[in-house]
Amino acid sequence: MTLKPNTMKKSNIFSYITFWWLNDLFAEGRNRTLQEADMYELDPSDRSEEICNKLEKHWESEKEKPGKTGKPSLLRAITKTYVNKFMVLGTLGLFTEILRIAIPIFIIQLIRYFENKDTSPTWHGYAYAAAITFSSIILPLVYHLYFYQMQRIGWHIRASTCALMYKKTLRLSRRSLQQTSTGQIINLGSSDVARFDFLPIFLHYLWMGPLECIAVWYILWQEVGMALLAGIGVFLLITITQISIGRQFGKLRSATAVLTDKRIRLTNEVITGIRTIKMHAWEEPFAKLVEDARRTEVMKIIQSSSMKAFNSCIYFCQEKLTTFAILLTFVAMGGTITASKVFSIVGLLNALRLSTGMFISLAIEHTFSSIVSCKRIQKYLILEEYDTEQNKDANESSCQPFVKLQNFSAMWETDKPHRKKTLQYISADIKNGELIAVIGSVGSGKSSLLSALTGELSALDGTKKIKGKISYVDQLPWIFSGTIRENILFGSEYDSKWYTQVITACSLSQDLNVLKDGDLTPVGERGLTLSGGQKARVALARAVYRKDADIFLMDDTLSSVDTAVANHIFHHCINGLLLKKIRILVTNQMSFLKDCGRIMALKEGRVVGFGSYEELLDSGFDLVTFLNKNDEANKTDQSFRLGSRTVEHTFNTESDTRQSAYYIDKLKTATSTESTTSNEYLSVGNKEEVRAQGSVKRRVYLNYFRLGANTIFMVTMIIVSLASHVLYIMNDWWLAEWSQGFENHIKKSSNSNSLPKPTELFTLEEDGSGSSVNLNRTIFSANTIDEKSTEFDTKFYRNIYIIITVSMFIIILLRANMHFYFCISSGIRMHAKMFNAILKSPSRFFDINPAGRILNRFSKDMCEIDEFLPPRFWDFLFITGFIVSVIILTAVTNYFVVFIVIPLGAYFVWLRKYYLHTSRDIKSKKSDLQSPVFNFTRITDSESVQGRETIQGKISSKPKFTQCSHWFGLRLDLITAIFISAVAFLCVVCASLLNLTPGEVGLILTFSAGMVTLLQWGVRQSAEVENLMTSVERIQQYYRLPSEAASEIEATKPPADWPFCGRIQFNKVSFSYFKNGPNVLKEVCLRIKPNEKIGVVGRTGAGKTSLVAALFRLNELENGEIYIDGIPISTLGLKDLRVAISVIPQDPILFAGTMRRNIDPFDIYTDDKLWEALAKVQLADFVKSLSLQLNTEMAETGSNFSVGQRQLICFARAILAKTKILVIDEATANVDMRTDQLIQSTIREEFKHCTVITIAHRINTVIDSDRILVLGGGLVKEFDEPYKLLQNKNGYFANIIKTIGCQEAKILESEAKRIYDKKYLLDNHT
Repeated sequence: MTLKPNTMKKSNIFSYITFWWLNDLFAEGRNRTLQEADMYELDPSDRSEEICNKLEKHWESEKEKPGKTGKPSLLRAITKTYVNKFMVLGTLGLFTEILRIAIPIFIIQLIRYFENKDTSPTWHGYAYAAAITFSSIILPLVYHLYFYQMQRIGWHIRASTCALMYKKTLRLSRRSLQQTSTGQIINLGSSDVARFDFLPIFLHYLWMGPLECIAVWYILWQEVGMALLAGIGVFLLITITQISIGRQFGKLRSATAVLTDKRIRLTNEVITGIRTIKMHAWEEPFAKLVEDARRTEVMKIIQSSSMKAFNSCIYFCQEKLTTFAILLTFVAMGGTITASKVFSIVGLLNALRLSTGMFISLAIEHTFSSIVSCKRIQKYLILEEYDTEQNKDANESSCQPFVKLQNFSAMWETDKPHRKKTLQYISADIKNGELIAVIGSVGSGKSSLLSALTGELSALDGTKKIKGKISYVDQLPWIFSGTIRENILFGSEYDSKWYTQVITACSLSQDLNVLKDGDLTPVGERGLTLSGGQKARVALARAVYRKDADIFLMDDTLSSVDTAVANHIFHHCINGLLLKKIRILVTNQMSFLKDCGRIMALKEGRVVGFGSYEELLDSGFDLVTFLNKNDEANKTDQSFRLGSRTVEHTFNTESDTRQSAYYIDKLKTATSTESTTSNEYLSVGNKEEVRAQGSVKRRVYLNYFRLGANTIFMVTMIIVSLASHVLYIMNDWWLAEWSQGFENHIKKSSNSNSLPKPTELFTLEEDGSGSSVNLNRTIFSANTIDEKSTEFDTKFYRNIYIIITVSMFIIILLRANMHFYFCISSGIRMHAKMFNAILKSPSRFFDINPAGRILNRFSKDMCEIDEFLPPRFWDFLFITGFIVSVIILTAVTNYFVVFIVIPLGAYFVWLRKYYLHTSRDIKSKKSDLQSPVFNFTRITDSESVQGRETIQGKISSKPKFTQCSHWFGLRLDLITAIFISAVAFLCVVCASLLNLTPGEVGLILTFSAGMVTLLQWGVRQSAEVENLMTSVERIQQYYRLPSEAASEIEATKPPADWPFCGRIQFNKVSFSYFKNGPNVLKEVCLRIKPNEKIGVVGRTGAGKTSLVAALFRLNELENGEIYIDGIPISTLGLKDLRVAISVIPQDPILFAGTMRRNIDPFDIYTDDKLWEALAKVQLADFVKSLSLQLNTEMAETGSNFSVGQRQLICFARAILAKTKILVIDEATANVDMRTDQLIQSTIREEFKHCTVITIAHRINTVIDSDRILVLGGGLVKEFDEPYKLLQNKNGYFANIIKTIGCQEAKILESEAKRIYDKKYLLDNHT
């Protein structure tokens, strides 16, 4: 994608400081919705590659030379990378704070001008007003430049850390993947790195804040003397409390992060295994698991929110409480209360509020939380990597690629030395041009051998030497969302001639010719629009297209295609295009072994035979017996391995491919009568994430508020909010009244001396000789009241002041806690509603929406709602109330200000609306761009090695959003500067006309000065709230997902013992996966008798798996009805239907947790029952050999067990369920013959009194079925006993048998006849 040139490069100093160069972008955003192409190119210094290289350099240095702890420190590496620029910018920050303090000093001088108006020249007033104006304008220019550069460092840290993590993810060994989870990785890449965004911004205030305090305290010491110590005491108490809270917040953050990891991991498991969960009716139990994890997480979030509420209260009250302590002490010591004295204290402490009240507390909070995040990321970065230096021992002088293993041994779990090694003493010398076939039973170590060659599995003993680049084809094809060509090229340069050769060799030409868009046809998530065979061939083509590869590792690639296609690929690709390369092919197909150079036979990780086909036969090694014999020694594999290997079988015929093309076209043009939201989120091939246009709708806010609290709570919170603002303004207003009352009292006291003139802040004084001028050394001296003025009722004013201050603090603290409780409550309910909506949505939703897109809602969006939205909302609401109060107070005091407020207010409203048009688009695009990042992270953490290939992102909206926010903030601050300037000059001009008192001038100027940076902060927070509300909107979009039918329907609840016998009837059933989509089952009619064993066969797209989907009502039937024991299933609740049927899915889905939890997820059965079920699937001995037995921890997706073992665990689940109907969906598609025989034997024994429907592409698996159902194009082609079907030599079933090969066809025909004769001879005999 071509981006616009970055205009920042050509901007002058004025344009750079004022962000004027962004005006064109805002103009574009005002007129239309911004797209990725509207974004500017990143400056080279902002590109992730460059900033990552800098951090990676220091990180590698840390790994080579760790500190005293012996471990590399990520924090130290980050510091070395960014410390120089960070320190230089500190001087700019210091200048910003000097300007901030200068404004109240000039205001004090203006107040004193009014106190001494009779004796001061008028130009002094204008001079002070001009100084206030100048400082107010320069401050935002410097402030935003400083903050932008510090934020830039923050997102540099974030981006470089993310890139470092992503590179690490691509290098993680499979053993390391067991020590982490997808949930943790996504949480690290979304929530943890977000802490770095704000850390640099506030970090300088840890030293600038105390320095500011010293300067302000020195000035105030001259004003109030010893009374200042009381204020310092309050300030130190508050600071110590904030530090303590910050440290506690860091601990809570660490605990919360672990709990969030767990919740996201569980959510990811639900998304990954949703079909299994739905078919087993496990929605409610899994919802409870996630709910419990969320509840525990929320308890920590509530604790941290209470601390945030206290900090928020302290920020707005710190200046009031410090002033309160100083003035009460000062009055108690006999000091006088004057306007200049009061507002010098208020003004200077108000200047400290931002730096000490907010920024120091945020610095402490972000420091502790960033340290926690840094340690978590560091722990991830030091995980073990696969062997990337595996070629370093190879003889570089050799020009020919080779693979050499010498007594090579390895195991996955090196921390458990008592376990048997995965690979044992393997020796092989493979030269260039050789084709090696690797054969063996499930768990024998075939895939582990390939993993060792790729560097995934490190050597325990022996040596491994490899020369040449490796290209790997996984048994589970990895397809990403994009076009077929993009999946094949995978970033390589397009070479038309070579590309055509690869397509032809991989038998993809016919498929691409039929597809409307050819190789430019988009494929959905996980290759949604492709069949299993097509996905396998695309994955093979991707590997073959790599011209520079020397060694090709193919893990059972031919098992997912039919015999004709497999022969084409073997002879034209493996033994054709790749003839001069090293090829290592894992296979159990006898027909190809004769054409392989050598055959390596593995058994329990050992080589039991290695040589050519003839050499093995001459040595007495029986290949047929080895591949088919079901001896007891190989009932189960006793070694762990890390890879899921199950794919769909495919038959490559033109009719099948045309059906696939028709399916893709239908998916693109399908319309639905569902709601707009349903269409948007149930649409296929939706590469771009759908997002709402324009501003966040009012209903989004209303729904958010309704979830947060009931009406009584909301009304109470509104009353408390209004009371807090009234008391907040009254606090300073009463001080003005107090000082004015005292001055009026002095004037009215006829027998009293005049109150001494307040000492000027800077006064000139002649020395004793009268000739020289010296700075008055006694400035800020404390003045005391004359004894004759003691009649003034100080006690009255003091008591009212105490009541107002204490009430203000209590009310604001109450309001803060109510606010955070309200926001957290809303987040809790939003998560629950979203998760329930996800669980109840049709399974198709998960097929067409990338898992990363869904997980983005549960990770990044929920993080923003839980942690970022509540404080932003608080700032926005409180500052808005404060600004409105200031404007009202100022207008009442000096009504001429109204003439300034109206145009400034109009400009402000327009500016905010103008800004939000652009910022929303950028913020939303930022969230959209993170979804594929989370999705790729999820993919790279999967079992597929190819899934961990490098994927580079090129667009970043984070810098643009930061720049836009400062564009907006600067203009808001300039509005504030104009307002303050107008107030200052109007006070001077209209003083006599309005009879303004020094107290009134001090009050409105002090409050107006408090709006410096506060207005822009508040309005930016309002814009940030609206931007964050896009996360709320994105989650609420999932509320409206179409739902499946009800879980239970009381009116049609079946009897407790239903199904009674397992009779199934399909009556003219038509089935589609989505509304108005193509029917994948068409008018299917069939009857299945009780306890009958039915085999289902057919080519790809025939409707085999759709038959199962219809039976489980994964989508509702288009027409017809299915009856189970006479009851129509469409009238039943989904839970009642699905618990009545056991299923063993094609993909054996297991969940992270113990072996016990995976067999019996919800603790229904006793241990004896579990051991009995394991014994029946012949896993009991294996599980007993594990140290923790039933409590053995399983990795995510069960990846530390072989596919065969996982499949047997699924069988154990089915045995425990003991239902009358069992469905097996190609459960043996990718296991060897021996394991297949084991599974079939178990089925015959354990389910002999059940109705069993077996979908299979291996005909020998179903040849002993009572009847065979042949499907084609969604229609029933044949349905009868196997032997009878074979009598029709031109029948569908007979033709399928013929494609297997003559020898195997004869064996199957003989077996069918034997079973037929046995059955009817037995019946006749009976």
